[in-house]
Amino acid sequence: MNVLVTGATGFIGSAVVRSLLGRGHAVVGLVREPARGCWLEELGGSLAVGEMDRPETYAPLVSRVDAVIHTAQPKPSGRWNRRRIAAMHQSDALMTRTLAEACLVEEKLLIYTSGAMVHAGVGEEWIDAATGVRPCLLARGHAEMISELAALHRSRGLRVMVMTPGLVYGAGGFFRETVELLLRGRYRIMGNGANYWSLVHVADLGEAYALALESGSDGENYFVSDKVPLRRREVIDRVTDALGLRRVGRVPAWVVGLWLGFPLVEAINASIRMRSGHAQECLGWVPRYASFDEGLLPALEELRLSGGVGLTSP
Repeated sequence: MNVLVTGATGFIGSAVVRSLLGRGHAVVGLVREPARGCWLEELGGSLAVGEMDRPETYAPLVSRVDAVIHTAQPKPSGRWNRRRIAAMHQSDALMTRTLAEACLVEEKLLIYTSGAMVHAGVGEEWIDAATGVRPCLLARGHAEMISELAALHRSRGLRVMVMTPGLVYGAGGFFRETVELLLRGRYRIMGNGANYWSLVHVADLGEAYALALESGSDGENYFVSDKVPLRRREVIDRVTDALGLRRVGRVPAWVVGLWLGFPLVEAINASIRMRSGHAQECLGWVPRYASFDEGLLPALEELRLSGGVGLTSP
């Protein structure tokens, strides 16, 4: 198929692009900065330049493709406060609604990227699509879009799927930021670190998107994570040990809230203990890295090769 991928040079988007191209699909990658997409063209894809807040730059592209995968996500700079989060949600809502309407007109498939914090759990609880929507503040925009897209699917026949990944690691995202802070001696565990995190390697996630495109069912929400949820403290300890560093201490949550914003504290403390069996059974998705223990060292090597982190060869 010919697929439009928004956020094609982002952390998740680039993995989706690589998986699609590797499986023989054609890709139009929507980017803000063409210079960052040279690798995509070298792999055989094509670029389109657009911005989330300018629908005229991407809505016409829908007629040229068979499906749209929406991975673009704005990220506030500085402290995470309600005003910046609201602006982030507004940008995503504008783009999602524009793409959904275009997909309805053109009768095309839309795959939307959500996140597990839309369904945040409590304590030891497992979560999946049946858990329902109960987002933390950072995820309320995704929750609203999921509800709207489901309504469009029911009332107007929108062909839509939702991908709900756990915490995504690899050469980017929270994992890169964590490693950088650990290497600089500036990372501390916020609170007791007892909440669960379900993780997924970004390359495995990219494959899940490709499989959803090829064999997924309209209206489905696919939860995508590895098979072994870990407590947040366990994740950080594993990274620290792999780096050969001393395990880090703790800092009260309110201190982090004053510094980075209390919505971010709420998100970090959310319990994400995901079941991903539905995606594995329905899509035939088998993650290469079945656990964080299996994917950690490869992810650190990917970070080293990406440069700019301060990792050296073993």
